[in-house]
Amino acid sequence: MNQTCAHCRNPFKILSDDENFLKDISPEFNGEKYSVPPPTHCPLCRQQRRLSWRNERHLYHRKSDLSGKTIISNLSPEKPFKIYAHDEWWSDKWDGKNYGRDFDFSRSFFEQYAELQQEVPQLAVSLWNSENSDYCNYIGHTKDSYLIFGSVYSQDCYYGSPYYSTNCIDTLVVRECERCYECTDCRKLYECFYCQDCHSSRSLMYCYDLQGCNDCIGCAGLRNKQYYIFNQPFSREEYEKRKRELDLCKPEIHKHLQTQLDHLKLQIPHRYMQSNQVENVSGNYVYQSKNTYDSYYSDRCQDSKYCAQVVDLKNCYDNNYTEENELCYEYLGAYQNYKTLFSKFCNRVSDALYCDACHHSKNLFGCIGLRNSEYCVLNKQYSKEEYEDLVPRIIQHMQKTGAPHGGRSGGTSSYRRRDGAAQAERKSGFASSGECRTKRVRPSLSEAERIHQEWGEFFPTSISPFAYNETVAQEYFPLTQKEAAASGWQWFDEESKKDLYLGPQVEIPWEIKKVDNSICDQILTCEASGKLYKIIPQELEFYKSMHLPIPRKCPDQRHKDRLALRNPRQLFARKCHQCAADIQTTYSPQRPEKIYCEKCYLEAVY
Repeated sequence: MNQTCAHCRNPFKILSDDENFLKDISPEFNGEKYSVPPPTHCPLCRQQRRLSWRNERHLYHRKSDLSGKTIISNLSPEKPFKIYAHDEWWSDKWDGKNYGRDFDFSRSFFEQYAELQQEVPQLAVSLWNSENSDYCNYIGHTKDSYLIFGSVYSQDCYYGSPYYSTNCIDTLVVRECERCYECTDCRKLYECFYCQDCHSSRSLMYCYDLQGCNDCIGCAGLRNKQYYIFNQPFSREEYEKRKRELDLCKPEIHKHLQTQLDHLKLQIPHRYMQSNQVENVSGNYVYQSKNTYDSYYSDRCQDSKYCAQVVDLKNCYDNNYTEENELCYEYLGAYQNYKTLFSKFCNRVSDALYCDACHHSKNLFGCIGLRNSEYCVLNKQYSKEEYEDLVPRIIQHMQKTGAPHGGRSGGTSSYRRRDGAAQAERKSGFASSGECRTKRVRPSLSEAERIHQEWGEFFPTSISPFAYNETVAQEYFPLTQKEAAASGWQWFDEESKKDLYLGPQVEIPWEIKKVDNSICDQILTCEASGKLYKIIPQELEFYKSMHLPIPRKCPDQRHKDRLALRNPRQLFARKCHQCAADIQTTYSPQRPEKIYCEKCYLEAVY
């Protein structure tokens, strides 16, 4: 089936496997199935819509609406929501069913959901079984960490997204790493700096795509090597001598190393996708998976499609930031769900539709913040019979809420006129989490978003509790304020800094030995964005022990720079550089790198 995306107007296909999946997940009430319709948005636009509901990095001080104490929240004080601290939200001091309400068939479902969303208490930040990590979000089993996001089982980590890692700073999706700095998409590294796509190695500096290597500097595409500099072998003595000459506290050394590495990256063959132990997969960074297509950062997944940053999925489509789900569709965040559709941040929930932050529950529709519940609609309790009578009527109402799916929604941003090559080269944007203000606006559906039927669509961006540029969507689908406004989406305007007292200008010595502990009491200014930032004692200790310079950029800018190193989450058709076989890769045809198919790559590298 050929479709035209209702958002970007680009064509996309719905295959027979996709149609079968939609049949499998379609809910059944009183013996009758209620079909989930084909999507009206292309996979990229569906992902953009989901990500517009996840604010990882923008944290604010505000008051708890239960206790009045000052807390850290990813919802700013101006947002018209009830926010509870972590321990308060999980306590028995409130019950989500107290906010239950009747469904009004004279109004749209999404409008009623948006009202319920403003009444039910929201969790300030998502911290699971974590200790001394208050300034973090979406983390679990983490200890003594600061400003890390989407991380699990990590300790003494700062600024980034480490998994199963210890004492790492400034990372982007690293796993099982220790004492690493400025590493992106790496696994099982020890004491490595400024590395990307490296695996099972130690003591690397400015390296790309190394595996099983030790003691290498400025290298790319090597396997099982030691004492290499710019892909050339050296004796141990000569290597150590040259390494001592590369003082990372000198900016010219960084420039030299980066320039040489960039040159080498154009000379070596690049694998068409990063993967291992896979069968019938496409996308990038897919491991131990089978029949998993157009997916990214996916581990141990099977029969799934259009997913990113997921683990242990079975027969799921359009999932992000989640693990251990089965038969879930258009789902964002949290774990262990079954047949949970058009929902977000639920845990151990099954047979649920349009739900948020519900736990250990089943048979829910349009519910928020419920625990150990069943047969509820808009947080109101029903009997099984009443539930199975009401939900089909709501679905039928949602099918009539607007024009048939496939009509146009959204305005005319430059992003929507997505040219394949231009989009591939467009680097990720990022909005800093500095002091900001937004207008207090009651969320409502934009006129553009009203024209669609609601059934079968994820929550519209216009009723997200976050402004578009606060969310992960801005990182992967960057827009300007004007473009966001054209779609009726919120935007967070930064405060003028004219009246802010910045204190005396701080001169940061390049040589780390000349930096004393007083720098932790000073306010620094990012040389790239002008944002303010600070150095915490733990990171200063790390820089001193590793002989690394104090960063001249704020954490948000450093995160933006790491994002820019990545390929887009989009597949392009091109030819293998070696054998001319057809391949699907995240390298657009206009890119200058030499892209090899799996067979040619393995022959060239191993």
